[in-house]
Amino acid sequence: MIKDDIYASIFGGVVGDALGVPYEFYSKEELDENPISKMDGYGTYNQPPGTWSDDTSLTISLMDSLASKECVDYHDIMNKFSAWYYDSFYTPLGHTFDVGRTTQAAITRYQDGVDPIDCGGRDGHDNGNGSLMRIIPLCFYLYANDTSMADSIETINNVSALTHGHRISTASCNIFNFIVDEILSSYNDSFTSIIDNAINTSSTYYNNELYSPFDRIFSGNLFDLPLESIGSTGYVVNSLEVAIYCCYHTSCFEDALLMALNLGGDTDTNGKITGDLAGLYYGFDSIPKEWLDNLINKEYIESICDNFIFTLNL
Repeated sequence: MIKDDIYASIFGGVVGDALGVPYEFYSKEELDENPISKMDGYGTYNQPPGTWSDDTSLTISLMDSLASKECVDYHDIMNKFSAWYYDSFYTPLGHTFDVGRTTQAAITRYQDGVDPIDCGGRDGHDNGNGSLMRIIPLCFYLYANDTSMADSIETINNVSALTHGHRISTASCNIFNFIVDEILSSYNDSFTSIIDNAINTSSTYYNNELYSPFDRIFSGNLFDLPLESIGSTGYVVNSLEVAIYCCYHTSCFEDALLMALNLGGDTDTNGKITGDLAGLYYGFDSIPKEWLDNLINKEYIESICDNFIFTLNL
């Protein structure tokens, strides 16, 4: 793993987030008529082009905590999440918007004195994509530290549970991590082989009745479905399916990301998660320069990446 891997994945995700922000909640039918193809602005949240959302804010706050503490410090992570929510730290333009219900409730619990890893919702209705969208820095941290599989799963469970503690959310984050680990370990393999191998690994942990929402993934049927069958809501399993389906059925960063975005629905988060994986696999140079150049406060994200990379001694 080298500096470019982290830059490629983080900025791939940020670009996906920013491209999706103006179109969140648009339907696939609306986007079929006017597809996302460039860095637009305003739209759903009336933000200028290049504005990234809570997806990126929570990602870089987690990255900043891992770098500043040089360990996984659950209290510090939640303090940084709180600084984002209450004081608009880690935002592109100095204000917080698009806050997920489950994340907001978890931060409120933390401020009320609840232990960090008990803050995340554990009900079936708490399975939004709010922990999956920010987990990528932890994947890099665990890989760089050669963390064992058992310890990685436990740590990912806990970091997910800061906001999303249900087993479906924590499993989604771990399946995502298996894919990241496979990409970092198998540079010369095709993206389809990497995804298949990661799913096979994941199935040894999660392919049982407790994790039935992942049945389409573990059976392999997901990849045989028409695009119209892929859900694009904020449900964490939908977002995981969007990312791996779009990466599986395309052959470059831009195509994977635009396929995910133009499904509509939770466009910023689905774009973020797809961009994380596609950026990592295809590399930084695969990200269109025009999209990167239009990002707001790009230098701020670069500085957090640089501190994180320095901490990992890469």
